[in-house]
Amino acid sequence: MIALLLLFLAAVLVCSLFVRTHHNVLVNRLNFRKLVKQSASKTKKFDEVRVLLEIPDFASVLWFALSAGESLDRSLRIAVSRGNGFVSSEFEKLIQRVDLGALMQHELENLAAESKSGQIRELAAKLAVALVNGTPMADLLAEFVQSTNSEVRAILLAKAGKNETKMMIPMVFVILPVTVMFAMYPSLALIQNSFI
Repeated sequence: MIALLLLFLAAVLVCSLFVRTHHNVLVNRLNFRKLVKQSASKTKKFDEVRVLLEIPDFASVLWFALSAGESLDRSLRIAVSRGNGFVSSEFEKLIQRVDLGALMQHELENLAAESKSGQIRELAAKLAVALVNGTPMADLLAEFVQSTNSEVRAILLAKAGKNETKMMIPMVFVILPVTVMFAMYPSLALIQNSFI
């Protein structure tokens, strides 16, 4: 009986330490994420994950504008006016250089060569090749949107799998042992009383 009580107290102590340390880590992570979001919204700096989440929306707006019959220049202006992230700022710089007299094809090739993001490089390269070859850009962008959406889906599923595993740790090491102790206590008490 005393052993069960000591075991229960040890489990409660471990649970409280576990919850306390993970609570502090969680609070620190939430504060850090809030600071990162605030600073990123102010400076529009490069972040691969943020770009991966922005690019399907930007490409979708570009695709809709091209499907509606707009030119590439006008479609890029529409997409840039609707967006406000790193992707939009990169293409906004491209549009400013085109307004100053540069050729759209050369600027797209430069963006494809110099961008930090693989998705922006891919989009710019596809647009430049389509502009040179005269291929339909709407079909190209539809395929690009599908591929980036599937890439985002795969990354989110991988993150969800990691989080699901992390959520199982308290269940297995805290809740399950306490439940087993509560289930075994009446039978152990009955066995102990019957032998006395």
